[in-house]
Amino acid sequence: MKQTAFVGFLSLVLIIYCLINYFLLRRGWQAFKGWSYIQIIYLLFIITLSLSYPLIRLLPQSWRARCPTVFLVAGAFYLGFMFYLFLLLILWDLLRLGGRWLRLPPFSPSSVLNIQGPGYRFSFLIILILTVAIISIGYINSLFPRLRSYEIRLAKSWSGSSPLKIAVVSDLHLGSVVRLSRLKKIVAKVNSLEPDLVLMAGDMLDEAVTLSQEEAAALIFINIKAKLGIIAVLGNHETYNRQEKRLEQLTKGYVRVLVDEVISLPGPVTVIGRRDRAAASLGLARLKLEDLLQGVDHKFPIVLLDHQPVHLEEAEKAGVDLQVSGHTHAGQLFPLNWLNRKLYEKNWGYHRRGQTHYYISCGVGTWGPPIQTAARPEIVLISLYSADGSGDMRQSLKN
Repeated sequence: MKQTAFVGFLSLVLIIYCLINYFLLRRGWQAFKGWSYIQIIYLLFIITLSLSYPLIRLLPQSWRARCPTVFLVAGAFYLGFMFYLFLLLILWDLLRLGGRWLRLPPFSPSSVLNIQGPGYRFSFLIILILTVAIISIGYINSLFPRLRSYEIRLAKSWSGSSPLKIAVVSDLHLGSVVRLSRLKKIVAKVNSLEPDLVLMAGDMLDEAVTLSQEEAAALIFINIKAKLGIIAVLGNHETYNRQEKRLEQLTKGYVRVLVDEVISLPGPVTVIGRRDRAAASLGLARLKLEDLLQGVDHKFPIVLLDHQPVHLEEAEKAGVDLQVSGHTHAGQLFPLNWLNRKLYEKNWGYHRRGQTHYYISCGVGTWGPPIQTAARPEIVLISLYSADGSGDMRQSLKN
């Protein structure tokens, strides 16, 4: 039943994808009428790049590794190009229709802004330039994650005057598009924070990552410095690989991957890592949070790692002090962030329910198009203070 639903959903996505690209082809063909060579170049551009990403991603990994990387990367950029070109063309068409409905002279049927007129060709070229500018800015934005810091006072007390410094990273999607060089820079930024604990909230590796990339990434991950260690959970994309302990095995336990597991750290602090919700599609069970908390001492801080920020009330009811999640990318592409906000109780940033604090990260990477226009990628430093410790909860930004 689930497989049938997935096939139906995938079919719907592919139909919409094809219709959007047909629309772009038709509009470009009309705009460049009379310029036959430009029409042919535009036609080949749209067809080649629209097919590159989906076809290569659907190939088995052994076949995918043989494909030139440039086609996959170009296809990934095209997804962003397609999205914004479609959006801008629709807005322009709506503007022309509105102008015609209001009987404004510049938008009359005989106007140069008519699809067959020279004005439309000029406007189409302007829209192409705007589209390229948007994806260029979005790509540059994705390369420079900012350091964001929060201070949180818990309603609990523990020994020690210093706060517990937790670095949070998520959603790098290391693989065919996001490369190892990005991971090296992120590790350097994390180490600059001098954290006590590093939490990886899922999807650090993409499902399309190769074995050689995993092995190289493991050598970079072990350069992370944290007094209490590095703890990770899987995201939905990592779950699809069906190798839940892969990163822990590659780093020989240096990075602990928790799959519905609990670990007690000095301080003392308890960290719970939940199996991702995507595991249900693979027939894998996900334990209830209440079951994971059996035997855990609630006198001390309890930190929950759960990739997808869904049903936040569960952590509050269970008495969790801090939940860290990722997954949302804050929508990644503006204006999809508006829809993203409607899908989640909190899609990005700090949140609170009762005595439970939450942080949902927009991630340090991208999935699909390597651009981020809805937010700026981030690495987060959370400082946990005890109830009788110094410092109030506040938010600050470090660029």
